[in-house]
Amino acid sequence: MTLNRRNIMGLLGGGALGSGLLDAFSGLARALGAGGKPVYLNAYATAGATPDFGVAGLGEAGAVLFTTPTPGRAHAIEPHPTRAEAVAFARRPGRWFMPLSLTDGAPGAVVKAPDDRRFTGHGVFSADGALLYVAEDDVPNEVGAIGVYDANDGYRRLGALPTHGLGPHELLLMADGAVLAVANGGVITHPDTGRAKLNLDEMDSSLTYVEAATGRLIDKARLPAEHSNLGMRHIALLDDGAIAFGVQDERPNGELQPLTGTHKPGGPAPRLFDAPEDLLITLDGYIGSVASDGKVLAASSPKGGLIALWDGASGDWLGSTKLPDGCGLAAGREGFVATSGLGVIETLSARDAAAAAERRTPAYRWDNHLTRV
Repeated sequence: MTLNRRNIMGLLGGGALGSGLLDAFSGLARALGAGGKPVYLNAYATAGATPDFGVAGLGEAGAVLFTTPTPGRAHAIEPHPTRAEAVAFARRPGRWFMPLSLTDGAPGAVVKAPDDRRFTGHGVFSADGALLYVAEDDVPNEVGAIGVYDANDGYRRLGALPTHGLGPHELLLMADGAVLAVANGGVITHPDTGRAKLNLDEMDSSLTYVEAATGRLIDKARLPAEHSNLGMRHIALLDDGAIAFGVQDERPNGELQPLTGTHKPGGPAPRLFDAPEDLLITLDGYIGSVASDGKVLAASSPKGGLIALWDGASGDWLGSTKLPDGCGLAAGREGFVATSGLGVIETLSARDAAAAAERRTPAYRWDNHLTRV
């Protein structure tokens, strides 16, 4: 869907509100082209009884600048590093990803997963933007893989690399541009059973570091045996080169366990962060998204209706704030920006997670991940 004055005014019912949002929409291209104020991307479902799905571009203050329909429920959205474009990935187990323009919201051609693969929700571009790496399940072999696509040739599939783990979810490009960090949740699924988890008694979560050019395993980290029920699924990069992670309790045993931590490639075992007992009770064994400003780790729990912050270097808990069904997180110009499935967009202090400005968008239910462009 390409948005222009006519269909934007139609969606908004015309009038002054439509003109104001049109001005904001026109400012999106200026902001992107000039490197101005940050713009965010979030997948959404419309709030009707029969929802439609799409991706929205958001201004710094939370204004909806454009919406682009997607073939189904989207999950993560990855901006291209050198051009005004992004790619939206289907929710796991996914059969598609779709590029879209950040200039006018126009969708590109949908790319479908090979018959023996399912996308698992996330992807990342190479530093120069020439390649797109996509997390996927190799279904017949029940192992994780990274699909490699030519971003300069219509996202033509070039091949795949191993993740050296099970159930990959989020992947990031390390600062050197040569290594991919992969959060392998450790859980096997199959297209015939949808999102059913098939190996919980033998799940094997890991954080792997994979050479992007060859697929060679550089390092692999697992949590201690007493935390083997925790699946590492979401990750963020810290300024000191460490990977911060959030976990999900896939096999609850009735014990409170830490849900965030860090690891450095080539270093010792992952470090788990402490948190107050009442916070862990509220988080309910589930971290849905993580983000970092380089120094602070923010983690959201839509199940617990809470967002919490830790110091990435010391592991100290900094504070938390309530956000019912809140999951989307991104570093902002100051602090963090968070979105919720109840249509809330708000800003949080990076010092103590205190909530500041809040904006409500009742027509939208914001999905798991917010991305800063």
